[in-house]
Amino acid sequence: MSLHFLLAFLLLGCAENFDEDEIRFGIAQKPQQLDPRFQSDAASKKLSYLIYTSFIYLDDEFLPRSNVVTFKKKNNLQYAFQLKKDLPSFSGGGTLNINDIIATISNLKDLSTSPYYQQLKNIKSIEKVSDNIFHIHLFKNEPNFLSQLNFFILPEKLLKENHNFSVNPAGSGIFKMIESSPNIKLVRRKDDQRINLIEIKDPTVRLLKLINGEIDLIQNDLPFEMIKVIQDNKNLNVISSFGSNVSYVGFNFKDKYLKNIQFRRALLLAINQREILEFFLPEKSRLSQQILPPEHWASIDITDDNYDPNEARKLISQMDITKPIKLILKTSTDPFRVKIATIIQKQLKDVGIDLEIKSLDWGTFFRDIQSGNFQLYTLTWVGITNPDIYFKIFSSTQLPPVGLNRGQYINKRMDQHLSEAIEKNVWNKVILKAYRDTGLIPLWYEGGFAAFRKNISNYKLSFDGSWNGLDGIKKN
Repeated sequence: MSLHFLLAFLLLGCAENFDEDEIRFGIAQKPQQLDPRFQSDAASKKLSYLIYTSFIYLDDEFLPRSNVVTFKKKNNLQYAFQLKKDLPSFSGGGTLNINDIIATISNLKDLSTSPYYQQLKNIKSIEKVSDNIFHIHLFKNEPNFLSQLNFFILPEKLLKENHNFSVNPAGSGIFKMIESSPNIKLVRRKDDQRINLIEIKDPTVRLLKLINGEIDLIQNDLPFEMIKVIQDNKNLNVISSFGSNVSYVGFNFKDKYLKNIQFRRALLLAINQREILEFFLPEKSRLSQQILPPEHWASIDITDDNYDPNEARKLISQMDITKPIKLILKTSTDPFRVKIATIIQKQLKDVGIDLEIKSLDWGTFFRDIQSGNFQLYTLTWVGITNPDIYFKIFSSTQLPPVGLNRGQYINKRMDQHLSEAIEKNVWNKVILKAYRDTGLIPLWYEGGFAAFRKNISNYKLSFDGSWNGLDGIKKN
């Protein structure tokens, strides 16, 4: 049965009643945490960019920008910030001010359970100079300090009251959240346009609902063959763009096989990244050999095409290891991710590796990754802006629960390179070391796409896959 026929068949009986005025956005994963201080999943951060105001954000050239302050580096240990005019108001009332910013920084730097704790612990003190100027003093020089201030501003009053932001978000962003269950419903402040974020995990069902007019918009997380189907649909518009989010295979370096660099190299050589990219990923997807995208100022030029199954078999044959070789790869239950895992499984079998796939619900999967309960896993890093991501995942000082070195990669030479990179803000040696050690297998930067009904206009794709295009979207 062709995919076109299957879709036409399944469309029968799919119609539902809906509100004609709201824009219904079909998403693959519902945000897991509404409090921006504790978010670790991509969907939650995408939502926060809509309902909160970020202090610093990174533009498409990965340079720091802010809509609330101007900033100046006074010396290696001091930064000055001055508030801009016409700042937004919080949904609970009150205009965002200098006390809200200082209170948020103070709260995050003392909040050891927050992902921001580590990147703000270099702050020695905050000096309020006036009602619109403050200085931040550091313990030590940090060249990329400004890019580490990409947190969301919370109201001082509610922070003092220990307000539960995970139940009642109170932001000053372009949207206000009016409902969180079963769907997340937002209202745009400037014109009361309502957005309904509807979780539809299955990509086929998500696509059917778009074609049938039950939802208005989808973005990413759809197999390539389905994208081709909707490109021919006269009722839909499809747009695409390059992306910066990198998908990769991660290792547990304590595993008896994976602690061996020769074995990790064999895995790299056995995976035909280009084949997967050409036949299964959206257009404008690109191969990756490092975490940072080519546009990033700290990335380096690595153009190797590593696929060489004969060399992989040779490396494995030289190793004194028990056969058959059995490995377990963990991934989410997203059908597209499972499909990619299945292709990798087939490719590894070709070099003598028996790969078992365990697809887990997102909560279980992510807990296993965070706790180091894995041999191999596939995941996508979303929103990477700072090269210090290499420090977080490869430094021996960043083992969980302190940092993100979940695979427990420990290497004295890498620690030395990381120390030099942080001091000089030159990351070439670190990136090359991670590449030559096969510290992980970067797979690709997935291209972005969005499909929407013909009555939807003004939607733009973001380089990092965010939902920020909802800022200007219209329904005619």
